[in-house]
Amino acid sequence: MREITVLPEFTKGKIHIEDIPVFQASSSLINQLNKNITEKEAVHLLEAMLYVRVFEEMIIKLKSGKYVPYEGFNFVGATHLSIGQEAVAVGTMACLNSDDYITSTHRGHGHSISKVLFRIYQMNRDELLAFLEKKDGGEVEEDLRVQAIEKHIFKTMAEIFGKEEGYCRGRGGSMHIADFHSGHLGANAIVGGSMAIASGAGLSCLLQKNGKVVACMVGDGAVNNGICLESMNFACMPQFGEGFPVIFVYENNQYGMSGQQEGEVTGIKYLSQRGAGMNPKNMHARTESGMHVLAVWNAVREAVEICRKGDGPVLLEFKTYRYVGHSLSDKRMTYRTAEEEEEWLRFDPIGLYSKEIVQSALLSAKQIEELRRRIEEQMEEITRRAAAATDPDPAQMEEGLFSDSTSDDIGDKFRTVSVLKETKQFRRDSSGRILYRHAVIEALMEEMLRDNRVVLYGEEVAEYGGAFQATVGLYDIFGRRRVFNTPISEAAIVGTSLGAAMTGLRPVAEIMYIDFILMTGDQLGNQVAKTKYMFGGKAKIPLVIRTTIGGGRGYAGQHSQSLEAFPAMFPGLKVVAPFSAYDVKGLLKTAIRDDNPVFFIEHQHLYVEKDIVPEEEYTIPLGEGIIRKEGRDVTLISYSHQLKACIEAAQLLEKEDGVSVEIVDPRTLVPLDVELIAGSVKKTGRAMVVVQAPGKMSFGEHIIHKIQENAFSSLKGPVRLVSAYEVPPPMSAVLERENLPDVQKIAWNIRYMLK
Repeated sequence: MREITVLPEFTKGKIHIEDIPVFQASSSLINQLNKNITEKEAVHLLEAMLYVRVFEEMIIKLKSGKYVPYEGFNFVGATHLSIGQEAVAVGTMACLNSDDYITSTHRGHGHSISKVLFRIYQMNRDELLAFLEKKDGGEVEEDLRVQAIEKHIFKTMAEIFGKEEGYCRGRGGSMHIADFHSGHLGANAIVGGSMAIASGAGLSCLLQKNGKVVACMVGDGAVNNGICLESMNFACMPQFGEGFPVIFVYENNQYGMSGQQEGEVTGIKYLSQRGAGMNPKNMHARTESGMHVLAVWNAVREAVEICRKGDGPVLLEFKTYRYVGHSLSDKRMTYRTAEEEEEWLRFDPIGLYSKEIVQSALLSAKQIEELRRRIEEQMEEITRRAAAATDPDPAQMEEGLFSDSTSDDIGDKFRTVSVLKETKQFRRDSSGRILYRHAVIEALMEEMLRDNRVVLYGEEVAEYGGAFQATVGLYDIFGRRRVFNTPISEAAIVGTSLGAAMTGLRPVAEIMYIDFILMTGDQLGNQVAKTKYMFGGKAKIPLVIRTTIGGGRGYAGQHSQSLEAFPAMFPGLKVVAPFSAYDVKGLLKTAIRDDNPVFFIEHQHLYVEKDIVPEEEYTIPLGEGIIRKEGRDVTLISYSHQLKACIEAAQLLEKEDGVSVEIVDPRTLVPLDVELIAGSVKKTGRAMVVVQAPGKMSFGEHIIHKIQENAFSSLKGPVRLVSAYEVPPPMSAVLERENLPDVQKIAWNIRYMLK
């Protein structure tokens, strides 16, 4: 039964929007010392800002040639510096626990350095030794802390240099640093690209009730991106009775690249105003100074408290300024003036806070200068070592693309202990058959019972049971915290599922039609597919994205496409396209247990098809195809719904022409069972591929490529491709029938091959 009743209400009134605080946080150290902040914590804020500043100043020296770690050194790769913005990174990270999560940006050195620095500041002796991977030799704890900091800075610099010892083994570089041991879920070179990931991590924390908080660091340019709206709206969903523990931290350095936020590319003065349309509390939005580290620290500390109480999410805008260009090649003066820069330099966060430190008698100006000089000397030595570190081995190019692990052997550790309704399998007919859609539901139900980390969400999947009734009943069994509806926000659905998968859940996300996957292009191709490899192969991403293919129902160009080649083109995704009810259940169960992202395609026409499905537990390995029909004259390769026409065509040819057709169903497109396909072609000497999509750039062309590569010498003639016309799917029944491959077209093409 639906919990939310919507009744007509047309009473006159006004909408009242709460005030959004601006520059209210205290930035005075002397007034807070030994009340809200200890002396050690206060000094750590300065030290951390100096580490970030000196690190990035070293990047400038390397790029300009003012510092050369060894003769012949060449600095490569994109680098975006945050000099002037250190207070935001440091003030935020200082408020987080070591196991809280962050997402970051292409301008993320400060976030990465600070997140781990404050983890190190919080470590005890045993934790420091574990971090350093060394036995206790009786060293002073503070010496161990210095070594830990140096190791961290070394791994960061080594990653920027593309070295094996880097945090991501040189796969990510400056714009893609992650450290999962410290809760850093990754820097992101796509503006706004990490926002849905952060919302997904927040969803994971909420559902697991682990008390963790997520800080989503984004620049001002991200606020104008569609994924920003989708992600914040997703995080504001009230249906769970408590708020997502996510803090959206806007680092407003005034410029996207050169475009100004105020007065040019947005119609608002404060980016915190974005929170006003999200929930009645404006997401607790506020704007504070990003040049005063204690103002940041106080604002984030309050935001963390709000989130831990279950009242998130929170939106914080920090007004700050980057003293350097967008990138190292940006000279800045085409879009801003020297006078503007001089005014902002008066508010240098390190200079401002250093004065506070001196006034509070924590350090003298001389001691601060000595601290900076010590860090500079450390940085030079670390940079020399990082530059001389190991280059990755090209022979290991593909390492880290996929995980080998699964959740097959979890036993009863995560078993669901209580449900809202008794579970039972669907009744089989006298032959042991059930519908394809019922096989999908059984697979989902069994895996959700087996593993309480499995959650199912998407558009209309809850009470309604999905657009094609393939999730009916699951909401009644598991309730809203395991099966829930989402906004019509396909990009956020995919992006949040990635964040949830990286932080302890095993989400099954549904995209209603494969046509809509184009709405998710960045989140699928740049985020889900790339995350594991780009971050050094260190993340597990147990994620399934279910979707459907239409066609043949008069739904025209935007609901009838066969776009399986789109996900298949991204390294890092597995792609499955089951034909039978038996296969869809076994493969879906396997996909849910896989520790990699799996794109799972169900065809709408197959939902009403029946097949024998055992009541006993079974799974089907990904990457193993099947011979649907043995034959000797020609190999016919197809998948999903097109196999039905292929089987009928083969039967027709055998009856009318005496032609023996072997039918190969790869079942999984990535990984593709090339051995099975090539083996069949070597036996028959002829091959034809049938796909529902237009032939150009289709997955069928990839299959043909693999046949040429692995069975060319056995071919008696060209491989043939039967596909749709090179047009968008038409609505007219006459045109649609002509457009799609059918029994007669398949049979005609095989006869043509055999002439």
